[in-house]
Amino acid sequence: MNSSVQLKEQNKIPALSLTIVVIGAFMSFLDSSIVNVALPHMMAVFGVSSSDIQWVLTAYMLTSGIVIPTSAFLCGRFGHRRVYMVSLMIFTVGSGLCGISWNLKIIIASRIIQAIGGGLIIPVSMAMVYYLAPREKMGTAMGLWGLGAILGPSIGPTLGGYLVDTLSWQWIFFVNLPIGIIALFLCPFCLKETEINKNLKFDVLGTVFIATACFSLLLALSKGTEWGWKSQSILSLFIVCIFTLAAFVTWESSISNPLIDLRVFKNKVVISSMSAMSLLTIGMMGAIFIVPIYAENLLGYSPLKTGIIMMPMALVSAVLMPVSGKIYDKYGAFYAGMIGTVIAAVTTYNLKALSLDTSYTSLQFMLAVRSLGFGLALMPITNAAMGAVPESLAATASAVLNTIRQVASSLGIAIINYVIVVKQAYHQDILHDLINYGSFPANQAISRIQALMVSMGTDNTTARINALAVIKGYIVRQGAMDSILDSIMTLVWLLIITIPFIFLLTPRKVENARLKQQDQIN
Repeated sequence: MNSSVQLKEQNKIPALSLTIVVIGAFMSFLDSSIVNVALPHMMAVFGVSSSDIQWVLTAYMLTSGIVIPTSAFLCGRFGHRRVYMVSLMIFTVGSGLCGISWNLKIIIASRIIQAIGGGLIIPVSMAMVYYLAPREKMGTAMGLWGLGAILGPSIGPTLGGYLVDTLSWQWIFFVNLPIGIIALFLCPFCLKETEINKNLKFDVLGTVFIATACFSLLLALSKGTEWGWKSQSILSLFIVCIFTLAAFVTWESSISNPLIDLRVFKNKVVISSMSAMSLLTIGMMGAIFIVPIYAENLLGYSPLKTGIIMMPMALVSAVLMPVSGKIYDKYGAFYAGMIGTVIAAVTTYNLKALSLDTSYTSLQFMLAVRSLGFGLALMPITNAAMGAVPESLAATASAVLNTIRQVASSLGIAIINYVIVVKQAYHQDILHDLINYGSFPANQAISRIQALMVSMGTDNTTARINALAVIKGYIVRQGAMDSILDSIMTLVWLLIITIPFIFLLTPRKVENARLKQQDQIN
């Protein structure tokens, strides 16, 4: 009898096995955000520019995006446990190499090694949950797995800031070593191997096509604002992505052992789930991108204090993940997904109340309340896609879901960054036009600032120039604030667009989709 069947017949979730799988996912998700706060220190240590040091982040993101689509083949050919252990080992070794890196080239190369393991860990661990848990408890198990998906990127800045401030930047990588080693030691004893198909052949051409498409798209999304969205480089990357993606679909449709089984895209429930998950991911990642800009650049908080602001948000979502999983097991994805998305949309709209005077606790509370919606909706909606496919397509569905999640995360940041940049210039121009420097109120404000500076020892001419600079500084700051409010409304509309997709995620439609696809395979 297949080991996965034996596990499911126990009708319970093996706690230690699931914990090991969740730990791997958490470590991988954590490293997608923990590095950010250490970049200024790494710039000083390596003596490089801000644009150069960004490749430490970009290399990880691009590499993980490339390897994720290969996970379904690797799991089918070598077994889930073996692939998980090798991925965990590569990630742990890569973390150690990052920590001992002595220049920019070495740490980028080490991050690529780390990302090969980290990129595979996420889809493989998700697929393993499918085999570990019985179907009637799939939601609970996936909810526990979702702890890593939520806590990792959310507490990354806080943990990173603490490690950098109290120890050194190397410890954001060294912290993975004991956890990875312990998990590796326990894997052979706690995880059962899944069925291995030695007849599977590696689709080299399909891998080249999808890797090129993912690389081009993710690089364009991450560098669009820096290089210019209409620049030849970015347009060329989009063109390469479109053509290689089309070539991938054509090639995969013509071979007997495709890298990704395209039949998963014929499942309407899977498409709806992926669409809703993508929009929710954009909504969640968009806020994670906005908050540090707002808190640090406009309110003047430190990275560590900003991380602490975001901590309750992460904890609320973490608490709700298992709860939403249990709701999925009992009622399906529709109710939790619909209620959670509506809460997310309404509370995101409430962020329009943010200003340059918003207090620390108010911001913390608003973000925590907002996370109720994402904690309730995100995992049940993702579960619907996994529940709508037969067991033979579980690894493929996991690979596709996580590839799309990676793209959605990058797309969300790119969209919000674009809105902020464009709207900030727009609002600053409007504010400049509205201010009449010859008016009595403006002259009075400038005179007061000028007088204050003169009283501090500045000569009259310099004080006048500095006073005008202060006024212009207020304009820049208010323009940035207004652009952030515009980006928040962009997230609101994206969350509203999510709602129609959820109507296809009722329990009956999910089950019917699974049975229909199972019949088609048989």
